[in-house]
Amino acid sequence: MPQRAPHTTRILIVDDDEWIRDLLARVLMRNGYQVTTAPSAEEALVLLHQAHFDLLISDMMLTGMSGLDLTRHVAYAHPDLPIVLITAHGHADLMRAALRQGATDFIAKPFNIETIPIIIERNLERHSLERERILEQDNRLMYKTIQALAAAIDAKEPFTAQHSRRVAALAVAAARVMQLPDAEVRYLELAAQVHDVGKIGTPDHILNKPGRLNDEEWQAMRLHPVQGAEIVGRVEELAYVADIVRHHHEWINGAGYPDGLRGESIPLLSRMISVADAYEVMTSDRVYHSRLPSEEALRRLQEAAGVQFDSAVVQAFIRLQPGSLLLK
Repeated sequence: MPQRAPHTTRILIVDDDEWIRDLLARVLMRNGYQVTTAPSAEEALVLLHQAHFDLLISDMMLTGMSGLDLTRHVAYAHPDLPIVLITAHGHADLMRAALRQGATDFIAKPFNIETIPIIIERNLERHSLERERILEQDNRLMYKTIQALAAAIDAKEPFTAQHSRRVAALAVAAARVMQLPDAEVRYLELAAQVHDVGKIGTPDHILNKPGRLNDEEWQAMRLHPVQGAEIVGRVEELAYVADIVRHHHEWINGAGYPDGLRGESIPLLSRMISVADAYEVMTSDRVYHSRLPSEEALRRLQEAAGVQFDSAVVQAFIRLQPGSLLLK
């Protein structure tokens, strides 16, 4: 017998035979599942519209809408829901048709009660593995999208090519010093790689101007975090990353932009990118200044700690000794 299922696992049983519904419900509830029953496919569709279920069990032969028709409707409306059909032996052609319609497994009549929880657990585990596979595939696609956006801004601003990649490496190294969770480190790396993507909308003569920007040019430059957040936020899965991008020029004392956030109201990952970004700019040759030694850049970060930068992030950055990192 499989281990008891998590109490949050919800199963919908559909059968027009009350005795079978009750039997299956008792067996599954003894194994820790939450069970809802329906006497018809029509009622099952209503329940599926009203609540979330993790698995559907249905007799293939129902009064009214058949189990096969129910499978087709459910597979279309809820493509991630495993569907286990109850069928009699000898219905091989019908079973093949059910698989084509979206069924994932079968319970054969007459029942072997001991095997039913095993069938359910097998389908739940298979579904979980498939979701993990799709998530990993989506993550790879998302990462490639991030890299493409970063490459776009590098091409737009050739004097700072690879800036975003170096900022990401510095920020991630500091995150390791601060012992941030792996999930947060991944978001930090993604956000750092696209923190300047909004500069795609900034005129070239502003980006490449060798002297100081005038007020109008500076206002145009200050738009890039908002524009970057809007670009990144068009990918639904990157909403959290977009928020980090939007706030990477906020100051601890509230004097930053675009929203004038202060202190801990600024996302931590934005505060980390702010420090890494400033250090990378100071220690790189730009059209408007020559690079500073690492020691001088760190001294300036310390001076601005508690005003522009998060003091804890600055201290982690100093412990990191960024000048010793090999960043190409």
